[in-house]
Amino acid sequence: MASKMPAAKAKKLQEMLNKLVKPSPPLEVDGLIGPKTKEAIKLMQGKAGLKKTGEVDSETAAVIARGLKTKTIEKEQPEYFFQVGSKWVGMTKKEYAAYKKEMIAKIRSGPLLQMCQNVGAAEVEWNHFDKQNKDQWFVSFCIETTRGVDLPPKSMISKAMAAYKQCESAVNSGDLAKFHKLYPSAELLANNAAAQMKYYREQMIDGGGNWVTGLEFTKTGAFTFVGVFAAPVTGAALGTGVIASAMIGGAAVSATQTAAGELGNWSAGTAGWTPGGALKNTVVDAGVGAIIGFFAKGGSGGKNIVEAAAARIMPKLAKETGFKLLSTGTVKKATMYLITEGAKKTLEDAVKDVAAAVKGDKTMTVDKFLDNLAVNFMKGAAMGPFGKIIGDFAKKASAKLDAKDKQKIWDVVLKELSKQAKGDTIHIGAINDRAKDLVEKIINDQVAKNIDQVIAEIYDRVKGPMSPAAFEKELRDKLISPARAKMIGLMAAQEIKKKKLTPA
Repeated sequence: MASKMPAAKAKKLQEMLNKLVKPSPPLEVDGLIGPKTKEAIKLMQGKAGLKKTGEVDSETAAVIARGLKTKTIEKEQPEYFFQVGSKWVGMTKKEYAAYKKEMIAKIRSGPLLQMCQNVGAAEVEWNHFDKQNKDQWFVSFCIETTRGVDLPPKSMISKAMAAYKQCESAVNSGDLAKFHKLYPSAELLANNAAAQMKYYREQMIDGGGNWVTGLEFTKTGAFTFVGVFAAPVTGAALGTGVIASAMIGGAAVSATQTAAGELGNWSAGTAGWTPGGALKNTVVDAGVGAIIGFFAKGGSGGKNIVEAAAARIMPKLAKETGFKLLSTGTVKKATMYLITEGAKKTLEDAVKDVAAAVKGDKTMTVDKFLDNLAVNFMKGAAMGPFGKIIGDFAKKASAKLDAKDKQKIWDVVLKELSKQAKGDTIHIGAINDRAKDLVEKIINDQVAKNIDQVIAEIYDRVKGPMSPAAFEKELRDKLISPARAKMIGLMAAQEIKKKKLTPA
């Protein structure tokens, strides 16, 4: 009795058996699985090391599938199976090992190599600019702040490198499943590191072209800068005469005075004078003028340089009396106002003080410069009066209000209570002390709730310097505006009525 199998498949099987098993006589390709075909299947099963049943079970089906594909009958059968599209593909151990070896080679020469190159390039760039920024920190500071960039943190490189190493370790151990899991996030870290360093390099090179180029002099706005990137090495090689004439020939007015003094030190043989030190002092003085100019007049990089200083000043201001009661957003507005409008002279003095310290500090960094600027600014900005005003209003606003301010609130209270008293006019003399204390408390509570918003509004609108007295008046006027006085009065009247603190 013939086994059931679709005729088309049975014919393919008979054709394969004739070619690979070579039964004698050859099978008739009729699509029927009869006794002769079964005997041929047994021969095939014997060659493949299977039990000779003559039936097409799952193991035999795998041999047939392999035979159709490889044109041989193999004893080693597939042990690894993969779905490709809608089909399943089987591989023997030998085939899998060869394929895995080939795949590892492709990974090493493809994605792993690309990741290695990206991380390596980013690391080289980072180390280069880290050294450059430390060696010529003031110039780097000028470029970074006017271009609005910062050297990415070293942790960015470290994380990308660690992720690459994990992927490399997985490939080296042959754990492709682990590599497959790690690769997407690792590739993202590597690509991001490369992209960020590429962007930073572009900004520093393009921005540097506007500030310094060798010993050439270029202008940004109204300020000229001495080229110092190559200062100590190239300067020494060129000779002090070239440097001295270059400093005087190209420096701005403030820097020219410094350069002339440095030239005098050189010609007098002053001990410790070096070309690099002379250039540093000159560029620092020129930089002071530029920074002050950016705060006063703006400029292409004005916004970034202001924000760089504000970022250091704001946390210090937030700790001052009164200001520590405000939200971060309001403190930021206060900081930006104070360093751009409210305390320009103080800022100018702070920049000059820090610049003087820079000249004698061989370990000065951008971070130290900004921190010193923040400290010097806070020392001279006389924050005390402003902070005390804010603190006093927040603590007990009723004591800070003018008589007319309180009268606005009491007018609303008495009017509302008179309405509730069925037309009888309520006078303040009829209100007992507990009611008066209640009104005072409500005033204090409501002012404390609104003070942050009001101060934010003041700093949004104010232009030019503002004295403590003018600030206090502005604060009082906004806190006890007609609308706010009415709101406080109505609230107080409701509480007085609820607690029955008026005559029956």
